[in-house]
Amino acid sequence: MSILNVVGAKVWGGGEQYVYDMCDELHRRQISSFVLVDETNQELKDRFASVAEIVTANLYSCKGFLSISSIVKQMKQHGVDVIQCHSGKYILLCLALKRLTGAKLIFYKHNIIQAKTDIYHRWIQSQVDAFICVSKQVYDAQIIPSISQKYHLVYNGINTHRFPTIECEHKEPKQFIVGYAGRITENKGIYELLEAIKVIHNSNRDIRLRICGDGIHDAIQELHHYIMQYDMKDYVEFIGFQQDMNRFYRSIDCLVAPSKVREAFGLVLCEAMYCKAPVIASTSGAQGEIIENGVSGILIDAVNSEVIAKAIQKLMQDDVNRVSMVEQGYKRVESTFTIAKMVDSIVTIVHNLR
Repeated sequence: MSILNVVGAKVWGGGEQYVYDMCDELHRRQISSFVLVDETNQELKDRFASVAEIVTANLYSCKGFLSISSIVKQMKQHGVDVIQCHSGKYILLCLALKRLTGAKLIFYKHNIIQAKTDIYHRWIQSQVDAFICVSKQVYDAQIIPSISQKYHLVYNGINTHRFPTIECEHKEPKQFIVGYAGRITENKGIYELLEAIKVIHNSNRDIRLRICGDGIHDAIQELHHYIMQYDMKDYVEFIGFQQDMNRFYRSIDCLVAPSKVREAFGLVLCEAMYCKAPVIASTSGAQGEIIENGVSGILIDAVNSEVIAKAIQKLMQDDVNRVSMVEQGYKRVESTFTIAKMVDSIVTIVHNLR
């Protein structure tokens, strides 16, 4: 088995981390994996090089078709027999590579979008060998009944090797640190979270908020402006993008993910739960597939400051329940949402295609 992942992104993001972790696990199992990236993208080449062989092409012009003969030559040299496409932008290139090499094609679905059934999309669906959906919500939106055997539910999994138990920095005993990890954008519910923290701080000066993430320049500036405008700088800290997420998760008392968009999964929830931080999340997407409300975390039905504040205060005031949630959350991730379990399923699907 030799697998080629087609990655056409220009910057590193969640999708690229997904491919990286998959390749890392395949490498541990001595299964050959390759990553196709644009020849000019040194960042992606350098990052993926530690876990996979790199195949390069001119992907950014004409969606890779200008380099198709070069890609085919490299695939044949390396004996690639499985193509994994992670973006609809490159599905036509992947179909051409399948036709020219005889490799099987797996198309990953990472978004909750209703499947299209026009002639063009029906043709694509007929040519793809298997679809992998990263949550039940994605699966339900994507599945076509007439070819249901092609669709597979394979939950995202965290790379547990990136989250070893460590000693974290000392913090004030009374402080309760709430964490946020994600893109800095309004539709992720970050301003409702800030308002909730402000409300709690009025009656409890030990509350803190630590914000981890990245975003466009204007969004970052708007966040800084909000913190200064409401005089929150003494208890709200923006630390930007962090390479070491393990240390971040283990430094907080809970993680809040109040997204207002339909999330196809919730990898940060799984990471935090594995690092034994209790989680609070909205029910805007597949979060309910990860968290059992009141058992392995807290689910909130509405994203507003009052509801978020009540959920945080519940964790602050109930030590026994918080400890139980931490243990149940860890067990939930370890049993269902690890990269090892994800790759087990993918390898089985690939073997069944051959």
